[in-house]
This record gives sequence, structure tokens and C-alpha cells, in this order.
Amino acid sequence: MASLFLAIGHGVQTDGTWDSGTAWNGYTEAELMKPIVGAAIPILEAHGVDVHTDYPENDMNITTCVAYANEHGIDYYVSCHCDYDQAPSGTLPIVYPGSGTSYNLASAINASVMLRMGIGTRGILQRSDDWEVRGTDMPACIFETGCISKDIDILTNSAAYGQAIAFGILDFLGISYNGGDTPAPSPQPTPTPSPSNPYGFTSIYNSDYYLEYGDGPDENITQFQRDCNFCGYWGENGPLVEDGYYGSESEYACECVQRFHGLDVDGKFGVNSDLALMTEIAQIQEALTKHGYNIAVDGGAGPATINATKDFQSKNGLEPDGICGDNTRALLGI
Repeated sequence: MASLFLAIGHGVQTDGTWDSGTAWNGYTEAELMKPIVGAAIPILEAHGVDVHTDYPENDMNITTCVAYANEHGIDYYVSCHCDYDQAPSGTLPIVYPGSGTSYNLASAINASVMLRMGIGTRGILQRSDDWEVRGTDMPACIFETGCISKDIDILTNSAAYGQAIAFGILDFLGISYNGGDTPAPSPQPTPTPSPSNPYGFTSIYNSDYYLEYGDGPDENITQFQRDCNFCGYWGENGPLVEDGYYGSESEYACECVQRFHGLDVDGKFGVNSDLALMTEIAQIQEALTKHGYNIAVDGGAGPATINATKDFQSKNGLEPDGICGDNTRALLGI
């Protein structure tokens, strides 16, 4: 019988105070994750999985959860979280770099959730600074279930979401179940790093979904515009307005990205353009971490990355504009 620790993201901290996690419009991360975890547990137990958890009390902080899992020799560890309100839509599983088993666990859960909940993904992030994947002795996955604002309708469908997570874990474990008429998804193979995708990122875009002139409103367009502004890919008239609409200025910035990375220049932002831009941002993030900044290398220009860039610029005599241009990159050693 496989054993699993299934954790609710956030809750009681080490000092006994309450940590709700991210919050938006009356919703909190801890309150959203609790019923999702609660819905997954009976399905897993009904199929023979030995589940250990902080549900329903949610009185074990991250340190305690990891310590419990290690001390009891638990086989696998999964912790459910959701991302802050300015994050892009989609799931974001996090695993420790180089852990193939953890990646396969995350991939199986991700495939099941995407199939059953109709949500996209921002890829599987390999990151070493999160204690729930760094301090665990077993294969572990932090499963970011979505953005608290953009994906709230999906996150509040807790019974279905918990079922999707449970079925993904059963897929990984190779345990048969009655999933109804929905076919069980298969874990995706770990992306093989290549010169064009050295971080092994996956993209939310595909042959049916890409950005082109006239699209919007779309939160993924806003993220594209933010990423372009951060890297200095602007429109003909300056920085892009981060409004979620893909107009001529966004099209022009996309062409700049494509031209710089040697891609077909068509102004349509799809898989290849997305992976190129994510890789470029990840290289900047990696350089910032080498200069002492504790940020994720996830290929997206979020507030933490932009603030770290501003701080680095300020400390090195540059204008702290949060735009990683030639001078900033030179000082970062890129």
C-alpha cells in the first residue's frame, strides 16, 4: 500500500498564528484548498492509499508537515496551493530539480486536472527553494491549482477539483479506478532540455491556441505584455499597455521577440515564441539568484522578479525602472 501526505496549503504557522495564504475578493488560499483536499482524501483511501494529512484541522505548518512525512517514512508528498491574484491563469506544479519521480507525479496530477477541470497550465516548474520539495525525503509536488482571481470559478468547484487530483495521483500510482466515461490521462514525459528550451518549460499555447491581432481580453495577453515590457520588447510607440488586448503594438513586440530568437516572424505568439521568451526571462532570473535574490526561476516576469531587478539596478547605479535592458544584463553577467 502506498502512503501519501496530502497537505492543505497554508494554515497555522510555526508560532501558532494563522496564515491564510494569498487572498482576493473575500477568498483565501487556505479556505479554498481545504475542501479540495477533503474531496480527494476519501477517493484515495477507497482505492487503498494510506493518506496522512492536516485535514480538516489545518493545524500543521509546512515545517511540521514535512517533518511528519519524513519521520513516518511516507512514500509521496503533495501540497495543494493557489497562486496570487495577479498571476496568469493555469496550474503550476512545482518539483525539485532533477527529481524524475516527482516530475512524473506532478505530470500525472496536472494531466488529470487539465482534462477534467478544463484549466490550462503554466508548465511544471523545477525549483529548489521551496521547503516542501527541498526538505522532503520522498518524491514531492507543490500543486498550484490556479490563480485565485482568474480561476476562481474552477477553484470553488472543490468536489470536482479534489476528484481530479485524486485520480491524477491514482494514475501515477498505477491504481485502477472507476473514472466514469472520462478516460484516464497518462503522465507526460519529462521535457528533454534542448538549446531552444534549456529549462524544460512547457507552454500553455498549442496549435489551436495562440495570440494574434484582434485577440482579447485575455489574461495571458496581459502576462505576455508584462514579459515583453520587462525584456524591452516594446511596440513601435514605446512600452506595451498591459490591457489584455492583442493589438498592433503587441503584434510588433511579438515580431521583435521572434526576430531576436531566430523564429518565423509572423506576429503570432504561440509555443515557440512563448518558450523563447520564458527561457530569456529564466536566464535573467537565474542571474538574479546568483546575485542573492530569492526568486523563482519560472520564466515569468512577476512582481518579485521586477522588484529584484529594480533593487539590483538601484544598487548598481542604474535607473531602477524594472526593465532588463543591455546595461542591466551586462552587470548581471548575461
